[in-house]
Amino acid sequence: MPRLTRRRALQGAVGLVAGLAGCPDADTDAGRESAGTPVGSSTPPVPTAGDDRVVDPEYVTLRADEADYSDPLAWFVPDPADRPTAGGTVRSTDREAEGLIADEATAETLTVSDRATETEVSASAETARSFVAETDFDSETLLLENRSVEECYRQVLCYVTWDDGEVETRYGRFLRDADVACESGERDARTIIARLPVAIDPAEFEMGATGVASGECFRMERERERERTRTTSRPRSATAIPSETDAPAGTAANATTDTDGGSR
Repeated sequence: MPRLTRRRALQGAVGLVAGLAGCPDADTDAGRESAGTPVGSSTPPVPTAGDDRVVDPEYVTLRADEADYSDPLAWFVPDPADRPTAGGTVRSTDREAEGLIADEATAETLTVSDRATETEVSASAETARSFVAETDFDSETLLLENRSVEECYRQVLCYVTWDDGEVETRYGRFLRDADVACESGERDARTIIARLPVAIDPAEFEMGATGVASGECFRMERERERERTRTTSRPRSATAIPSETDAPAGTAANATTDTDGGSR
């Protein structure tokens, strides 16, 4: 079956997605992919870090055709007892495809598959390895997350939070370029390697929930709460006399979110 370009495959679906999920057309896509560089920009955004979060973190994206959960694009071995001796191999049950890497010894066990090749939505395997090697584990931590993503979409890592023993990720999902050949409904393997500007102990934190917003970067919960506060109807003046035809004011639609990051 011939593969269709994204524009042909999704031409009829884009209007529905935009109506249900607040997704703009491709001309207004914003975000970034490989090595955290914004589309149309030669320089990566400056991460904004707080005590328990980082917005626009530094990261690389790896993608490859066909999601294969038994063959992730990157994995590491957290337990030294499970690491191979010279010429040995690591059992698949001892490989972690999601989690935190907090020291050089663990980073040296990170394996990046050569299935990942450089495209407009993916860094090369070598770029990912260099990104890992440049990490200063005295003050930084790496986050690895493997998911699948619909072939005709790209994802942007908007922010990462760490609190109450959990690390959570939030993404924005956007249509790929119109000339990209893809097939609606098919899924790619997708791996994120992010650099967090804080030393986190993997013994105290585990990977928590992830979330994806369609057509825009996922907003932080605090920002959502402030927006809801701003758009809530103010109480009427004590001198105002309400009528039966008065309608609530200040109604606003919140961005729709979904969990299209693939199965764990």
